Amino acid sequence: MSAAVHNEPPSAAVAADAHWSAKMARLRARKAAEVPLYLWQDPEVRDRFEDARREAKNLAQLAEADPTNAALAKEAKAAETALAEARAAYETDCEVLTFRALPGDTFTDLVKEHPPTEEQSESGSDWNEDTFPAALISAASLDGMTEEDAAELLATWGMADRVELFQAALAAQNTKRSDWGKGSGPTRS
Repeated sequence: MSAAVHNEPPSAAVAADAHWSAKMARLRARKAAEVPLYLWQDPEVRDRFEDARREAKNLAQLAEADPTNAALAKEAKAAETALAEARAAYETDCEVLTFRALPGDTFTDLVKEHPPTEEQSESGSDWNEDTFPAALISAASLDGMTEEDAAELLATWGMADRVELFQAALAAQNTKRSDWGKGSGPTRS
């Protein structure tokens, strides 16, 4: 096993950017991408929350546009109270699972540990569709979900929820947080 190599920044980079050390510190401290998955026991609770949020936003905008309308201001205030109540019920009913991008080659190594069967490979799969999803969910989970827990959920949940669970873990691996600078990034002075 070789020791980690710490390369010095290229002199051209240092000359072009006197703040290279600070930039590298920010890059090293950069947090991996995270993807939350929101799960509700009662979809109606979520729907009531979304309705209350829309109503409160709309009434707040109307009240702001007509500050002299006391009845509208009162209605907006009541909508805010209803939103707070709906949010409390929503948060009580909602379970959140969070998945993080795996560091370095961990994802690639995990795929190698779960190669597709011959049949899966012929149909274009890059991994074993029976074992990889639970392994990825467990590896990417910030909640401490074990592979056995993930396999249990994948075996017992309905298709849509199983797909969402796996897709959330996979999405964390594919979340792009960079750009090639096609004019959308900050400008340098």
